[in-house]
Amino acid sequence: MARVRVYTLGVAAGLLLAAWAGSATAQDPPRFTADPAMTRGPAAAPVTIFEWSDYECPYCRRAQETLQRLQGEFRETVRFVFKDFPLRSHQNALPAALAARCAGAQDRYWEYHDLLFVAQPAFARDDLIGYARRLGLDVPAFTECLDTARFRDAVLADQREGREAGVRATPSFFINQRVIQGAVPIEEFRAAIRQALREAGH
Repeated sequence: MARVRVYTLGVAAGLLLAAWAGSATAQDPPRFTADPAMTRGPAAAPVTIFEWSDYECPYCRRAQETLQRLQGEFRETVRFVFKDFPLRSHQNALPAALAARCAGAQDRYWEYHDLLFVAQPAFARDDLIGYARRLGLDVPAFTECLDTARFRDAVLADQREGREAGVRATPSFFINQRVIQGAVPIEEFRAAIRQALREAGH
């Protein structure tokens, strides 16, 4: 996603939400599920960022650096939720997403998630198992989880939820009542977050 786009839900309904999530308005933003293992930040934070991402997507990797800075800047007021959206054009994106969730089954989701983006695009089976070994995971348990695709349904549920909300490319972000697409400059994120905080009375 080379170009950056920022939308306000409701204002851009004719341009975006008619194709994305036609029933959502500025007063009724989309509601998404959040796996606690794939969430950073306070559960009761006034602002939540939902990120639909693909581990093989180079723009998603670029966005991670921005998100890490934002996590430090808005530590007390923003919750970050990762949602899987493996693209068909990336043959190893689904195995990588499955591997991250297998690491999450051993309480190491975020460490593995971050390592995947650093290691992109080395996602062959042996690579994924090697990352588990590097993090000190129970490798036999991890390998069984990966080989049986234990979390395939969960990954596809994330993808389906994104599609129902109109996600077509990665990375795509929902910040309360706004949609951001692409590897957005940090200033765009800050502006959207601060606006959302003001709207939430913070």
